[in-house]
Amino acid sequence: MLSDDEISELVEEEKMLPDDFGRSIRLKEREHTKFKVGEVFIQSRSGNRFQIIIRANTINRFDFSIILLYIDETNITYILRRYNGKHQHKNKIEKVSIYGFHIHKATERYQREYDRIDGYAEITNTYSNWGDALSQMIRDCNFVGNMFASSPVVALAPTS
Repeated sequence: MLSDDEISELVEEEKMLPDDFGRSIRLKEREHTKFKVGEVFIQSRSGNRFQIIIRANTINRFDFSIILLYIDETNITYILRRYNGKHQHKNKIEKVSIYGFHIHKATERYQREYDRIDGYAEITNTYSNWGDALSQMIRDCNFVGNMFASSPVVALAPTS
């Protein structure tokens, strides 16, 4: 279990985007599904390991997830942030439903009480497609590097 302080430190620590970030995270169609998926592994300056996963529906442009995972030394993964498309979500502990684009945030409380580290989400108006959600996550989670330098990801991202 990660404490809230550990979660904050992981989100805030500087993470280097690889020079070939746009090429390495190219979305590929998943066989027998309506989704394209891309992923890339990233290491922070301190040696912590992270993974970015993009899952985008090929039919419904509002159905996507941009996920930041932390991978601990025993290879257990923790979802630190999940930038979701437009749909309904219920924060089960607070018994509050939200509808729209939203950001899931890892919490100690949701791990303990709900066994789902990223069960809590907040509504957002900072993005309306997965490309903008990826950019928002890059800003929010302290990634450094030029994500769009000759990047094919930009061309793949839908426009609002």
